[in-house]
Amino acid sequence: MQPLTKAQLQAAYPDEEEQRNIFRLMTLSEILGYCLIARDYKPSTHLNNQIKLTEYGHEKVQAFARKRIPIPEARAICFLEFSWIDLLIDHKATDPILVQEAIGRQIKDGSIYYPFVFGRELYDRAYERIEPDKRELDLADTLEFLEGTPQGVFQLHEYVTGPFGLLSSQELRFYQPQRHANLLHCSDASCHQLHRVHFSTASEAPVNKHRIEAGRVLQRESEIPSAWASFLSDVFSELAHPARDNVSEPLIPILGDCLTDTEIRALTEWLLDNTKGTLRSVCGNLGLRGSASEIAGNLNRAELMQLCLTMSDRDIIQGIDTLVHQDVIRVPQSEIRKPPINDDSAFGAFRMRSELGRHGIRTRSARMNLAPLRLRSLIEHMYRLSDVGDREELEWQLREATGDTLEARLENYLLDQSPESVVESLVLARKSNAVAACEILRLREGATEGKDFIPLILWKLGFASPNEGDPHADFWRLHQEMERMARLGPGRPLSPSVEEFRGAAANYFVALESALDDALAFTVWALSHDHLTDRRPFVFEPDRQRPDSYRWLQSAVAQSGDRELVYGEVNSLYALCRGFQCLGSELQRLAAERDAHEREPDDIPRWVGQQTLQRFPFSHVVPFLDLTDDSREMILRNLQEISRTLVSERIYDARNNWLHGGRKDLDFGNVRASLSAISDAVQLIEDCGFLRTTFAKSAHRSDDHGRSVATLRNSRGITLEVHEPSPFFWLGLPNVASGVHVVTAACFSAPSNFLRFRSEVTSPFTEMWSDYPRRKPQSQKVGHALDGVAGATRDQGRPDETGIPPLA
Repeated sequence: MQPLTKAQLQAAYPDEEEQRNIFRLMTLSEILGYCLIARDYKPSTHLNNQIKLTEYGHEKVQAFARKRIPIPEARAICFLEFSWIDLLIDHKATDPILVQEAIGRQIKDGSIYYPFVFGRELYDRAYERIEPDKRELDLADTLEFLEGTPQGVFQLHEYVTGPFGLLSSQELRFYQPQRHANLLHCSDASCHQLHRVHFSTASEAPVNKHRIEAGRVLQRESEIPSAWASFLSDVFSELAHPARDNVSEPLIPILGDCLTDTEIRALTEWLLDNTKGTLRSVCGNLGLRGSASEIAGNLNRAELMQLCLTMSDRDIIQGIDTLVHQDVIRVPQSEIRKPPINDDSAFGAFRMRSELGRHGIRTRSARMNLAPLRLRSLIEHMYRLSDVGDREELEWQLREATGDTLEARLENYLLDQSPESVVESLVLARKSNAVAACEILRLREGATEGKDFIPLILWKLGFASPNEGDPHADFWRLHQEMERMARLGPGRPLSPSVEEFRGAAANYFVALESALDDALAFTVWALSHDHLTDRRPFVFEPDRQRPDSYRWLQSAVAQSGDRELVYGEVNSLYALCRGFQCLGSELQRLAAERDAHEREPDDIPRWVGQQTLQRFPFSHVVPFLDLTDDSREMILRNLQEISRTLVSERIYDARNNWLHGGRKDLDFGNVRASLSAISDAVQLIEDCGFLRTTFAKSAHRSDDHGRSVATLRNSRGITLEVHEPSPFFWLGLPNVASGVHVVTAACFSAPSNFLRFRSEVTSPFTEMWSDYPRRKPQSQKVGHALDGVAGATRDQGRPDETGIPPLA
């Protein structure tokens, strides 16, 4: 028998349903083939009974038996190999449902095993049990390490592995089981990669040991098998459509890594109550009955995740988006959740990944910006250009756009107008458009009724969120109101009453204290904290860093002998006004003894000194000491000026006079002077970057020499430029694409390399990952000394990331 080509296989199996049945059985074979087993594993009699062999398969079993391979192992090997010259498995006689049930039994009884690679369980266990430089576990270590952990949750085709065995899903997904997990952060604080640990399966188990000999038997018949891999790959492509931009697989790491236990339990409860009994039917078959909270209440993350994956993408997305909208899944405005453990997973032709934000879940390409293309596609779906009525409607909408044809005018319109304008003009032009947008983008029910409908559409399409990076916008709004009142003064027809003025002043001083307190805490942290060795480099977490900043400042004023100032949880306005000067004095003192603050050699990244293309400017543990001379001088001068401006006008006394004094204390001339001083001081704080305004990328240009410039703009219209390629890329500074705080006074390399940070507010998600990453000291074993050097590289991505399962 000669190997068959793909064309011959297509001619032999032209029926699509037959092709899909073959593919379904092959998928079950792959699921079994990816499992981990112990040395004493025996093929399941129940499974072997469900496997029906072709005549060719029976011939091979006899050939294997002549090589002293036991019949049970020989039949199991046929199922794992699945095909060679011809099919080994009779796809017409073998019932996939019975095979699924048999494999599910083995998963539930633990005779085959998959690692649960999501969430924190294996990561924390690895920190406690695996040497920091170990990358492979032998069989004994693998079994010991995984003992007591849940069965892994993966999905191939409709089949979802997990603690409940092998369940069927409403959606086809291809997130293959794996024999590795991203588990370890190395001791190098400058390395932000999560290193992979590989698990071992029992090569000595009879089925694996004999599979080698069986492979020789097959190869003696023909070195090259028939083109089953190529043939079934086409079947996969027809089933999964991996070239689409809304592939299903990115949902899986979102469920696994981005929802807390409470949140995934809430999602399961929502699905139980909102899928017309579909999930309840699945649970009923598993013996799980009762109210939604009763069913979900005692299940662990792996069990909840497996149940959720039996539902369709639409149901899961609707559930997550609805719970985010209802604040059951609490996602702060600035938070975008990405999978901490499995963020290297990307799927389909566009290499799609998912993320979760304030407007719900969305997918984005790791390869290119799809948002403008998706917007065009959305418009073309809403206005069917083949329909006369739709063409006339769109022509009216684009009547002022340039172009010889409607298609040209649409293209020019999309290039000239902002995405917000396009959505507002075209999507909201008629009700049918809004309905179509909800259907295409899988928006939650009631989305059209919210004030955030346009931002929601833009988020789902993949556009960057509107710049909401001015945390003190209320201060400037109140400041303008106070200036208006002060200009009017007393005794005029439109002048404010004393009561109105004091009411506004009360709110104003609350906003002022908040702005000064936040700016001072952030500036202390930015200029004094060793960011390179921090658990979260260059990430400002107010709840964590603010107390540290004020402890540092209190220690500084105590050393200076100043007993008047007290810094802590609550700071007086006077202390805040003086705080910038105190910070400057302490930084000046540290600069005088800069040699005492040099970085320890062990804290310097290994790559420093090994090359000359990437630079390491932070040779001290105090960032201020590594700024340029001009930058340090300007910072000290501006810190003094900020305090001088605030203190000289006695802002702290003005508040008492405005709020608590008599009518005669309201001298509007003095009020205007105080407001002017406050404006000058806060504006200087903002100009220096000491106030946490957010800069987001507004433009990008490149040349044919490989050089590029990203233009950043903040909410107050200030622009900066970031040049690439950068000699400081390895420092781990935050990516400018996602919005950053730039301390424009803190330049560490002229002309435009400034300290930059991002903020992270406390949320259930950040609390879930609060002590992540966890690093242990480097192993002292000589055998590990060469790990990660001498040309060794980190594993790139995950095998078969396209979602196409490897074919036997």
